[in-house]
Amino acid sequence: MRIGTTRQSNFELLRLLSMFFIISYHLLLRFHDVNDSFGWMQALWLPLHVGVVCFVLISGYFEIHTCSRGLLLYLALLFIYSLPDIIFSIRDSQSVHAILHSLMFVSRTNYWFALTYLGLYLVAPLINRFFENSSIREQWYLLVVFALISIYLGNFARNRTYFEGKNLVNFLFIYQIGHFLKTYSSKWLRFNKRTILITYLILNAVLVSSFLLLRSEWLGRVIWRMSFPYNSPILILNSVLLFILVGQMKLHSSFVNRMAESCFAIYLIHSSTPVIVFLQRPAIDKLFAISNGNDVIFLFFIICFAMLTMIYCIVIDSCLKPIWKEVSILGDKLQEKIGY
Repeated sequence: MRIGTTRQSNFELLRLLSMFFIISYHLLLRFHDVNDSFGWMQALWLPLHVGVVCFVLISGYFEIHTCSRGLLLYLALLFIYSLPDIIFSIRDSQSVHAILHSLMFVSRTNYWFALTYLGLYLVAPLINRFFENSSIREQWYLLVVFALISIYLGNFARNRTYFEGKNLVNFLFIYQIGHFLKTYSSKWLRFNKRTILITYLILNAVLVSSFLLLRSEWLGRVIWRMSFPYNSPILILNSVLLFILVGQMKLHSSFVNRMAESCFAIYLIHSSTPVIVFLQRPAIDKLFAISNGNDVIFLFFIICFAMLTMIYCIVIDSCLKPIWKEVSILGDKLQEKIGY
């Protein structure tokens, strides 16, 4: 789903790549939850964790254009794809109170990203207006403030409010970085592509290898703290490097654009509790058994399973496009009536 932005295939490709990273990370996470002796899996989380940050960077780069139509479509997608979770939760509910909680698909959602991004979507008009009417110095001041709150309080001060970066302040921080990437695009578009690629690959190779070597030491914990949470400086740097790398590509593909329309649906479908319980975990266990414990073969199976997951989610979302079309029409009528 894209709301209020012009499609550029290179950034649509980045959306798909980010979603592939997210799914791969989740699949490895689900196996690691019950098989925590495989340290290499946890090491791979570091380069795979850029997906969420890249999504918010893209939003800041193009700016979110909040409107009634977009909000209604967002909530409709969240509701429809939350139905399996709602039904699953109601089935296990022991009281009317628990059933009512299950029906609160926004405030009680299991999709933390959807809830935090909703906050960003609603606040975006104000932050965009600030960008339009403020000086560069004022914008840099706000970025420093966001960085102090998100990175310092969330990591070094270990304030629980900002811990892990799954909050609106961190999303606003990353959103503004995306805005600056747009402001200074004429500069980074001239960067040497080979240098950016080598820097990105070396950074991730160092992250993976250093964590594998030091994960049981205090330095390994420091590396993890500085490179895994969504408000960690190394993860944000890693995401920016990938953003620049893909942003420098020249790509025009209607196929990529169509596939990327379903990114939000992919996230919601693959993270559904019934999908995790009845499909992903049994499939992962089966793939591990087939691989006979061979790490390389198992990782190959995970990659293929992640791609297959994206495909079936896109197919499901394509089948529901008539519903999204009707919701968009209703949203247009609502927008005309209230003027926003």
